[in-house]
Amino acid sequence: MAVSRASAGVGTLYAFVVDVNNLEICGRFWGQVLGAEVLYQDDTYMRLGQPGARPSLLLQKVLEGHTGKNRAHLDVDVTELQTAVHRVQELGGQKLREVRAYGMAWAVMTDPDGNEFCLVQHAEA
Repeated sequence: MAVSRASAGVGTLYAFVVDVNNLEICGRFWGQVLGAEVLYQDDTYMRLGQPGARPSLLLQKVLEGHTGKNRAHLDVDVTELQTAVHRVQELGGQKLREVRAYGMAWAVMTDPDGNEFCLVQHAEA
């Protein structure tokens, strides 16, 4: 079967980039949330993931603070939503709200710099 130009794509997803103010705090936070290790770090960037696996999470240190809602965010699969919410809060994240819809439950959370992400329990218990 021939691959059309539309389905061939331009490239593959290498990393999801999140702007942060504090690289060290957010690096520790995301490393523990995702069970990921630091693959690269300098004064501006920290790449988190598993060796040889893609995509990775790339934290990029910026000077400006977070303002407004994220236009894109991460969904993190969890097996038990409340346990995951409490663990993220212990790591320095905050819960904004919980939603139950479409046979799923999720919590909208923020990292220590205010970046939004969701903890998602796909099969509601």
